[in-house]
Amino acid sequence: MGPVYSPDFALLFLNSNEAATVDAIAAQIIPSEEGSPGAREAGVIEYIDRSLSGFMRDLQPIYREGLQKLASFVIERHGSAQFVDLSDDEQNAIVAEIDELSDTQPDEFLGQFLRIIREHTVQGYFGDPAYGGNRETVGWKLVGYPGAQWGYTPEQMRPGVDARSIPILTVRDLYARVGGAK
Repeated sequence: MGPVYSPDFALLFLNSNEAATVDAIAAQIIPSEEGSPGAREAGVIEYIDRSLSGFMRDLQPIYREGLQKLASFVIERHGSAQFVDLSDDEQNAIVAEIDELSDTQPDEFLGQFLRIIREHTVQGYFGDPAYGGNRETVGWKLVGYPGAQWGYTPEQMRPGVDARSIPILTVRDLYARVGGAK
């Protein structure tokens, strides 16, 4: 068994082993590269965990079943290893195999589960940081999105304007402006 997973936030739905597994899957979906933080650095697992304890709570049984089926799938392929104990290349191969399953057998549960995690990973990577992901607005910086804005100047609306020149604002920033805080 791998090292104990200890996130820098309180888990609300997932236990530490489940969170470590989902975090590892998300890191395969949006991997880190030099100069480009991935899902792990963006805190996607915090977004997923918060969401599963809140507005996506109807998906709790799907996550529990999906993680159990993933564990069985990994045991079939690698003996007694857990997904998080596999090398990066082995994890990537497992995700690719499940992804292939979802293409060839669309009703296969594990493939559907991977598609759900992929969707939640993208949401957590590009959503407003108020929801638990996109730490340091890494997703927005990647695509040049200025975040939550009250509006844009006529100059900013002109074709060809580099949106990266517009200061990035989050929902928290906007609320701070309304409340008078700087």
